[in-house]
Amino acid sequence: MWRYIFLILILPAQFVQGQDSFRGRVIDEQEQALIGVNVMVSQLPDSLFLKGGISNTQGDFTIELSTPGPFLIQFSYLGYETHTIELQTTQDLGEVKLSSSSTQLVGVEVRAKKPMIQRELDRLIVNVEGNILSAGNSVLEILRKSPGVIVNQDDVISMSGRTGVRVYIDNKDTRLQGDALANLLRGIPASTIEKVELITNPSVKYEAQGNAGIINIVTKQGKFYGTNGSFTLSPGYGRYFRWENGLNFNHRTAKWNLYGQYGFAKRNQYMEIVIDRIFLDDGQPTSVFDLQNDFRLPIENHTPRLGFDYELGKNTQLGVLLSGFANLTGSDAYSDIDEFDGNTQLLARQTTDGLTKGKWYQIGTNIQLKHSFQNKSALSVDLDYSTYNNREDQRFDSQFLNGENELLSKILLDGDVDGFFDLKGLSIDYEKESANGLKWELGWKNTIVKTDNDLRYFDEINGGQTLNESLTNHFIYDEEIYAGYANLSWRKPKWNANFGLRLEQTYIAGNQLTTEVSFDDQYLNLFPSASFNFTANPNHIAGLSLSRRLDRPSYNDLNPFRFFVNTNTFRVGNPFLTPQYTWGIEGNYTFNQRYYIAFNYGITTDNLNRAIVQEGTEQVVVVKPINIDNLRSYALTASWPINFTKSWNSQWNLNVSMNDFDGTITGFQFDRLNPIVVINTNHSVRLKAGYSLQFGAFYLPPHYASITKVKLISQVSFGAQKRLWGDKGMLRLNFNDIFYQGYPRGRTAFGRIDDTFLSYRDTRFATLSLSVNFGKQSVRPQQNRRSKVQRELNRARKNENG
Repeated sequence: MWRYIFLILILPAQFVQGQDSFRGRVIDEQEQALIGVNVMVSQLPDSLFLKGGISNTQGDFTIELSTPGPFLIQFSYLGYETHTIELQTTQDLGEVKLSSSSTQLVGVEVRAKKPMIQRELDRLIVNVEGNILSAGNSVLEILRKSPGVIVNQDDVISMSGRTGVRVYIDNKDTRLQGDALANLLRGIPASTIEKVELITNPSVKYEAQGNAGIINIVTKQGKFYGTNGSFTLSPGYGRYFRWENGLNFNHRTAKWNLYGQYGFAKRNQYMEIVIDRIFLDDGQPTSVFDLQNDFRLPIENHTPRLGFDYELGKNTQLGVLLSGFANLTGSDAYSDIDEFDGNTQLLARQTTDGLTKGKWYQIGTNIQLKHSFQNKSALSVDLDYSTYNNREDQRFDSQFLNGENELLSKILLDGDVDGFFDLKGLSIDYEKESANGLKWELGWKNTIVKTDNDLRYFDEINGGQTLNESLTNHFIYDEEIYAGYANLSWRKPKWNANFGLRLEQTYIAGNQLTTEVSFDDQYLNLFPSASFNFTANPNHIAGLSLSRRLDRPSYNDLNPFRFFVNTNTFRVGNPFLTPQYTWGIEGNYTFNQRYYIAFNYGITTDNLNRAIVQEGTEQVVVVKPINIDNLRSYALTASWPINFTKSWNSQWNLNVSMNDFDGTITGFQFDRLNPIVVINTNHSVRLKAGYSLQFGAFYLPPHYASITKVKLISQVSFGAQKRLWGDKGMLRLNFNDIFYQGYPRGRTAFGRIDDTFLSYRDTRFATLSLSVNFGKQSVRPQQNRRSKVQRELNRARKNENG
């Protein structure tokens, strides 16, 4: 079967950059402006719906696109004949006249299908809405099955073979990494998501942060004029009961739009980690530890969003967006650690009962003002403010026994985490189009971040508490980033080119109050980008792009302190970390607007990575962030559809990457080639009477993730769907990871440590999902608002330590 996949791989694809628009004015037979005319753009020859909008109070409309033609533009309005136009490229349509209809119209209903995978000019689109297998899943599970994306055993996301991915929600940077980002993505139900955009080489309009590119998660927003929305209920069961719900609503008039969303997820997840750890001296074992860890992980997430757009004048729009996130989580854990000498003689035993309860809240505000001038130029200003607060209570009850299982001592440790960070941002963007196909874009962005994390541990003895100064930690961090960019794009009928330059000045300062260690730094960098795309005809499109990007160390990675995980494992920060810089180049090709292939090459200096090491002679493991001298990465991404029958369609995705490391880790030479191959496929079968089936498979052969060798990971999922109530409802049944092969296991053998691990996770579950649409669903789509500011306010990265 897999040989057949590779034979089909010769059918390729594209990755192109750029954006253009349709604009014009709709009038009636008396040349009066028509308000609220429905304008829909589809892509030929498959009539795939791309984007919609409505005319404003002056009859004007603008629809921005980043997809190549040819196009079909449809104008529809109650009481008027539907008017269609076919065009090869985007352009100014001038005045479009509609003729009155002599027939009374009851309503207009337009149905358009979207493929699971789409390629737009600067990004790859994964359409989540309508995917049966997304029912009951989280966004993190959707990313695991997306082309070119790998989520490793520690939930670290990589793209094009490189880590350092920035994750956005509706074009706003989440500002998170590590455990905090994984918890966020695990808590967002897929039912609230419209699509996921994968951008491997962003233009200079985006913040330079993101060595591997950007993943933008687009939430559902109402597309229709009037009052409408949908809600989804998704109960499920794996090892424990799980429950996910989503609500979307929208109210649109000619001058204003009110929209909102609420997502809710509550589940108990299970995890079991088994580790056989050997400490070595000149290759010979000095001590052996067997670790058995069992976790019950309760998760409750709330994600509210409320937005308001208002048309202040003919060419001026005001938008306000309020967003929030509440993560109520924790763990109920049991740990059993047996210690042996080099001859496997039992020396000691330790058991720990751990209970953690955490509350993490985020509130964000974005205000955008945009004005379009008559000379085809536009100015937009964005103000952003976000505040994050974290509170966590920890309790560890440990018992220490000798080799004869006799109790030696007890330790009761209480942890109190209290942290926050505030982020402020200002963005100004200006663009100007010329008649000769030139477009200038200029912008200024700055962000100011302040974070304060206070972690206190107390030893409880005879009912009293004493501060544990070796584990207590208080870290304050400040960062300011000032950035300006200029971008020039040039579009012709068969080709377009893009050239940009971004300048960023960064100031950082950290103060570890507990240990009285402080540091500060500043650096100025230039980040150029360029792309060229050639369209021989609609069936053959090729592109080439080049960019320079960076990744700054996270706040907690810079914190020079040892964080407690258990008595055998610690995490330590590194204030001497430096940013990593990457030059990336990508070539891509598209055939028939459906088959694509892309090759990406990157060279990274001072690669940010993590090492699992033994420091000194202690019989403990330390997880430490480090810089590795150089990393060369190679990646091949391909996606292609296969239609086996008229009703059986499938999408195949292949990602092959190779990481070539060159450097040292804690004094040991690290020079290794790490190849990774990922294959996933989705099949959809349409049946009669509104029924359909879907089958999905994910295959990740054994591979190295930096110094860790991971065994085979695979998943097979199956789903069924039934349309209800005249397509206003949808009932789905989904079985995820049927054969239970989606959990990681592997080995880390490097330096003086040899770790073999197995991590059972709650990846196998079943979900029953009901989705219901309400309100008007078939007339006058709204103009889709997406804030033009690039939302890359940088990096309040936070983890469970606050």
